[in-house]
Amino acid sequence: MRKALVFGISQEMGSNLCRTLIQHNWEVIGIVQDCYTEAPVLSNLTLVEMENEDLDFLHEIAAEVDTLFVHLPEAANRDFIFSISQIITLAETLKLQLVLTTNKYEIKQNLLPSLGFWNKKHPITILLPQKLRSQLQRASQRGANIQVVCCGHSLSCVLDNGYLGMLIKETRNKVIIQSPGPDSLPHYWTFLPDLADNLVRHLNTHNSGGQPGLKIAYYPGHRASIKEIARCLELSSGKPVSVMPLHWTILEMIALFSPLFRRFLRMRTLWQQGSKPPASIYRLQTNTRLVHTPLELALQHSWRSQYSQS
Repeated sequence: MRKALVFGISQEMGSNLCRTLIQHNWEVIGIVQDCYTEAPVLSNLTLVEMENEDLDFLHEIAAEVDTLFVHLPEAANRDFIFSISQIITLAETLKLQLVLTTNKYEIKQNLLPSLGFWNKKHPITILLPQKLRSQLQRASQRGANIQVVCCGHSLSCVLDNGYLGMLIKETRNKVIIQSPGPDSLPHYWTFLPDLADNLVRHLNTHNSGGQPGLKIAYYPGHRASIKEIARCLELSSGKPVSVMPLHWTILEMIALFSPLFRRFLRMRTLWQQGSKPPASIYRLQTNTRLVHTPLELALQHSWRSQYSQS
């Protein structure tokens, strides 16, 4: 039985990974900060309490597993006990497999965005942050086996730091989606339970045997526009859904007082032009076709989670 160490199990992706790994006969250790941490209750899931100063204890626990899992979202995860640098060093020191899922990117901007005839609204190529990529390359050269899976925005309506949750407003009689870009422009969205399922299927199919190296894959998810998401939410909520333009001038004013919206502003070009993966990375492959819960069902699941918490 393969054994995994999962970081961030109180977050949506970490929780989904725990469930999916156990369904595929993995034994899982989850790191929590204290006994009050929200964590899934599952067989074959062992919870270990740690603080940031427990690095020696972390090395002892990690020596018993073969794979580390961590999700790095576009916003810094305040619930992480250990930094991504510490986790990469752990994989390097113990020669472990590290599986990193992320939608945290640097965006290749147009060099002359102010000139109208240069700004042709082509999709923006997304890239891993150079600092992170350099860390991963060094660790792989020193013996770590690293798999990075790049994904799009989370399709969840309930994540505090998720873009979709920020854009949706609900009243008693209707739902409003604020669109910071053209409402018909498609973007890449990821339903995290699907990502967890396909990732574990990929690992079970392509067991690399712990060979060191860095592989970067792209998970396509759903390619959908705000207009399509609005249609699906109308079916899920049973309320009329309207799309309202969210002007960047308003966002700039809000960003003066909100770090969350300052992060949103850095994505302005992406929202206006859409994104595309770099040609140098390949798509995640499994023995069977990738599983993508249909957009309507994925949003219905997310909407019900939001409704149950309201």
